[in-house]
Amino acid sequence: MSMIFRGRGVSDGLAMAEILVLGRARLHVPDGPAGEPEEELRRLERGLEQTRDRLQRLRTEAAEKLGEKEAEIFDAHLTVLEDEYSVVEPMRELIRTQGLSAPQAVERQFDELSEMFRSLGDALMAERAADTQDLKEQLLRALLGEEDGGACDLDRNVIVLAEELLPSDTVRMDLSHVVGLATHLGGATAHTAIIARTLGIPAVVGLEGWEEISSGTEAILDGGAGTLTVSPGEAEREAFRRSDAARQEEEQSLAAFRAMPTATADGKCFELFANIGSPGEVKAALEQGAEGVGLFRSEFLFMDRADLPGEEEQFEAYRQAVERMEGRPVIIRTLDVGGDKKLPALPLPQEENPFLGCRAVRMTLKRPDVFLPQLRSLLRAAAYGDLSVMFPMISGLEELRAAKAMLEQAREQLEAEGVPTGRVKVGIMVEIPAAALMAERLAREADFFSIGTNDLIQYTLAAERGNENVAGLYTAYHPAVLRLIAATARAAEAAGIPCGMCGEAAGDPLLTAALLGMGVGELSMSPRLIPRVRRLIGGLTLEQCRARARELLSQSDEGAVRTFLMSQENV
Repeated sequence: MSMIFRGRGVSDGLAMAEILVLGRARLHVPDGPAGEPEEELRRLERGLEQTRDRLQRLRTEAAEKLGEKEAEIFDAHLTVLEDEYSVVEPMRELIRTQGLSAPQAVERQFDELSEMFRSLGDALMAERAADTQDLKEQLLRALLGEEDGGACDLDRNVIVLAEELLPSDTVRMDLSHVVGLATHLGGATAHTAIIARTLGIPAVVGLEGWEEISSGTEAILDGGAGTLTVSPGEAEREAFRRSDAARQEEEQSLAAFRAMPTATADGKCFELFANIGSPGEVKAALEQGAEGVGLFRSEFLFMDRADLPGEEEQFEAYRQAVERMEGRPVIIRTLDVGGDKKLPALPLPQEENPFLGCRAVRMTLKRPDVFLPQLRSLLRAAAYGDLSVMFPMISGLEELRAAKAMLEQAREQLEAEGVPTGRVKVGIMVEIPAAALMAERLAREADFFSIGTNDLIQYTLAAERGNENVAGLYTAYHPAVLRLIAATARAAEAAGIPCGMCGEAAGDPLLTAALLGMGVGELSMSPRLIPRVRRLIGGLTLEQCRARARELLSQSDEGAVRTFLMSQENV
């Protein structure tokens, strides 16, 4: 008899295979007395060196198996391991002053770091605690002379099930035979989710009751529904086979749309761009037919590290992105942290409501020591391709002018130093209702708009995204949200500047026609959505899009909007 275990889907797709339960033997740190402090200090240094070598090897393996983006986690591990101030020296002090052995000092210090991440009250930082535990385990293995857990050498496809998957676990797996991932711990930004989306396989996290499941049991993993069906019956197997066949047929039919231009049936051209988080994601964006990058999240350079990236490191990353896009436009958003996004290297003041606090451009304007190096690196990278700078969370003219002034200050510094720069367009994210209501005036001083619907929704509807208690209120289908989008697009058109969209609504096929009809000329989305949206646009005329927009904007409540959109889905 089949049993259904439920969690949260973080990577879409279906897979049917045997379960492989991945366990982890707990490392035992002896409680006994330590050796002489000098001996334990030498032991710690040897362990650090061995772990650095091991991490370098893991990084190389990760780059070969998964690509540069996923390999960067081991760069972050190496950075932490070389952090004298908050990692290495405190371990030495524990040995010198408290008489701990090297393994005991490692365990104490890394457990405190993990607790620090968890105490930040932020889901993303809590997930970073898992990376800290992974690094602790690597270092303890070196100190205790323990071998790594055996690599999963597989001769058949499996769905990997574990309490938690650490970066080093996935590198050691034979990923060619892993068709699905399921874990008890983790969230949408955890390593499990990132790897699954990279591999294009389904994944479920937060799986309850997973301890009851044994290796070798057949199961169906549904990444969309967030379920794991163990010991499926024949009816469930047949349903899987039909769904899988339909999926493969759909993928084949979409292949042709990757290389096509984006245009309606009557020849009106639009642009489909990709949202990416690092230069390593450019390849996937181009493979899916992206005509540019509409949102490059620069935060990736600042995450998971104990220090801030310098100007040179940022310059290299931005230069790689624009060069790899081979002349196509790349829009890079300046550092957007605060609210639900915190950085270990950039402590922000505790705020009662950080979503309404000093975040995004508000923070960077107060921190020229952070903002100017980024702006300098962006101007330098612009010499290598079509690069635009986008400021997040602009609420009015004062912030836009201040940010542009700092960009000009960065340019003057570089010119005085004789450093080559490129011309950049300067745009803003319209993600605060104030910006949408002031769009006509802001359009006179910006080169382009990009509507960030994720924040626009939460600020318009006073419903925090990610808060399960108000999840039903958080929707792009609310008439107020749609009218703000339309007003922004009209203001951009009147000023003769482009208006794009980079929030999740940009990839919603139910909204595509109406958004184009409102005047949104560029939609930026997850690369995998591009062929499907391009096919949809090719079956529409511009007048159909405009009619859809007029009808949608005439609706008086969310229910009516949903009813109308569903009625038009196959029209």
